[in-house]
This record gives sequence, C-alpha cells and structure tokens, in this order.
Amino acid sequence: MVNATVARNIAGICGNVISLFLFLSPIPTFITIYKKKKVEEYKADPYLATVLNCALWVFYGLPMVQPDSLLVITINGTGLAIELVYLAIFFFFSPTSRKV
Repeated sequence: MVNATVARNIAGICGNVISLFLFLSPIPTFITIYKKKKVEEYKADPYLATVLNCALWVFYGLPMVQPDSLLVITINGTGLAIELVYLAIFFFFSPTSRKV
C-alpha cells in the first residue's frame, strides 16, 4: 500500500511537470516575435491572465496562508517568472500605439 503523503507528492510533481510544459508552450510564438521584431496581431491578454493566476497561487501557497504547499509555490513562482519574461518581450516589440 502506498502512503497517502507519497501519493500526494508524486501526483504534485507530475502536475508541476505538466504545468511547466504549459508555461513553456508559448515559446514558439515568442521566437517568432523575436525574429520578426514585432508582435503582429498577437494579444497580451493570455499572458497577463497567467501572471495574475500565478501571482494568486503564489500568495495562496505562502506558509502563513497554506502550510506545506511547497509544490504550489515552486511551479507558480516559476510560471510567474516565465510569464513576466514573455510580457517583457511582448511589450518591448509592441508598437508605441499598442502600449497605451
């Protein structure tokens, strides 16, 4: 019989790996943006929503809010950093009229 804590940790690690691939999935889009030096018709909305989502999950995972949630903080902190890089690239290559 598998201990419940071990099963929870294994499921959490599997979820973190899947989430990491989800956070990395826009890489081809940002490679295209970097090569063309413009964002074309892409929108920043999904990346802004993901930043907000990750920030809220990081807050939820703080030890004073929810103890023993290291897996929640690690993947969402990583996702937050990745998405902030995406937004920086997006806004760097956005025309001035779209930055407003």
